[in-house]
This record gives sequence, C-alpha cells and structure tokens, in this order.
Amino acid sequence: MGVEDSNLDFNKIEKILEEQYNIIPLDILPINRGTSNLFEIVTGKDKYILKEFTSKRKEKTIIKEINIISFLHDRKVKVPVYVKTIEDNYFTKNEGRIIIVQEFIEGYTVEDNTSDYNQVIQCAGILGKLVRELMNYPELSEENVIEEYFSLNRLQKGIEKMQTLITKMDKSNIYQKQIVEDLKFKIEISEKFVKKFDFDIVDKLTKLNSHGDYCTQQLIYGNNGEVTIIDFEKARKLPIVWEVMRSFCYCDKELANGNLNIETLGDYFKEFSKYISLNEYDLKYAADLYLLQLISSAFGYEEYYSNSKQIDLLNFAFFRTNLCKIIYKNLKPIRNKLILL
Repeated sequence: MGVEDSNLDFNKIEKILEEQYNIIPLDILPINRGTSNLFEIVTGKDKYILKEFTSKRKEKTIIKEINIISFLHDRKVKVPVYVKTIEDNYFTKNEGRIIIVQEFIEGYTVEDNTSDYNQVIQCAGILGKLVRELMNYPELSEENVIEEYFSLNRLQKGIEKMQTLITKMDKSNIYQKQIVEDLKFKIEISEKFVKKFDFDIVDKLTKLNSHGDYCTQQLIYGNNGEVTIIDFEKARKLPIVWEVMRSFCYCDKELANGNLNIETLGDYFKEFSKYISLNEYDLKYAADLYLLQLISSAFGYEEYYSNSKQIDLLNFAFFRTNLCKIIYKNLKPIRNKLILL
C-alpha cells in the first residue's frame, strides 16, 4: 500500500541493479506491504529486497536507520543486512527518491490483526527486548514528536483539516457518507480533548528510543523460530507507551472484529514491562495518548481525496476510526486494568 506511485518499472530497476549493484535480476516482483514501494529481486542464486522510499524521505533518515541496524546487529538482534553499491554506498537515488537494497530474509510475515494470544504476547516481548537494547544506543532525536502527535496545536489543526475535507467531499462518491461520519466523529472527540485533556501529562511520560513504527508487519518470522525486525526509518525517542499501545492494536486479531480484549491488553503490557519499567502516568494515560494521536489524524482520508485509487489507504483510515471508537468507549476500563500493573 505504497503512499506514492512508484517511479520504477522493470527496465529501470534492472538498470539500477546492474549499474549500481552489479546484480543481474531474473525476475522482479512487487510486494504490497508498507508505505514505501517494495520489490523482490530474484537472481540465479540469491534474492534481495529493493525499497523505493517516498519523496519525503531524506538521506539523514536512511543513514540513521543504517547506524541503528549496525548497532543492533552487533548486539545479536536479528535485523536486515544492507547491500552496498559498487561505489560503497548504502543507498542510491532515482528521480530524486532514495533506493536501498537488502538481502532477502527467508521467512513469512503476519498481517495486522491476525495474531492469536501467544503471538500477541511474543510481539510484546520482542518490543521489550528491542527497546532495552536501544537504551544503550545514543539518544535519538525526538524529531518534534510531541508537537507532531500529542499537542493541543496538533488537535486544533486536525479539527480544521477534517472540517475542510468534509466541505470538499464529492457527494456522489460511494464512500462519502462513511467518510463524513468518520471525520465528524473525530472532530467531536478532538473537541472534547481540547477542552478536558491536561497536555502537561505528556511531559511526565517515559520517553525512550524506539522503533517508531513497530507492528507485526515489521517482523519476519523464520522457519527456525528466529524473528527479524525490519524498517527502522521512523526510529526516534518517544513516549514509549504510545508504541506499546499502538503495536497491540495492530496485532491482536480480536480487534479486527471490533472486540478489545482488555485482559490480553493487560498481559501485553505486563510482558513488555518485564524489560522496561513504566511509571504510573504511562499506565494511566496509555490509551488516552494513543487516542490523542489517532483522532487528530486525517491519514488515509486525505490521500484518498487526492487520489481516489488509494482504496487501501481509505480502508486503513476506516479501520483506525473504528479503533478510535473502541478505545474511546473503553478508556476507563483500560485505565483501571493497566494501573493495577
């Protein structure tokens, strides 16, 4: 579900691989996963992954990811292996967009919200171990994460953006009714947060280096039982309970049917807490924090408005709004469960 259409075709990829990497592809297969454009590269004896980042992705982000992966690899954490270009660089460019090549990782991925209880708890443990290792890495930039996700200004701008989208919607569009209903719901809850939420609480939350986009789709399960963690491009220092709460919501299969199992959520936090200590504010406001980010986001709706072919992103937006409704309905029970930990 690439956010931007690819600038690449078979011939362009073939030329890049041959000229930049001395790799002769026999087959090139698109992979429909993530927000970047991915391609599986098959040669006579090896396989690779070629990744074309969005036009917004900057070189410094790629360099950061390379450094983190190198650090984790040295600490025996299973991570991808970058392939260098002929000129000994870790990435190249095509039409202004960054391209990297990695060794193919044998194994399988798990789609969001398909994990059973044991897989859910395993996911929490992998995250806990990862964050524990990253505590020994130089402090990552917060990259304005508070302002970007969890601020009053973010909420207010989100309200304005969604109000504007409602006025622009084509009434003949078959999804118009649901889109408008979703955006109005987000606006309603956002306005309640604007009036009642104490944003000073965010400063009291535990902030740690973390993956930044951790979920089951960032894990490759090997047949030998090893799990490889991929895609560290969004790694940063952030309120760690946001990563914990978000990853659970993209993992547990019951949420695919609109059911939030608060007992399983509690166990997820408990497993993570074996590796990382959480304070009382983390536990009390974990759900509020994630909801704060979700309700202020028009992601998926905006992309669909700009390009009506982005049905996958629109469906993702529908899922996240439904998630908002579930979390909002269960704010108090979640809080009561987590503070007992």
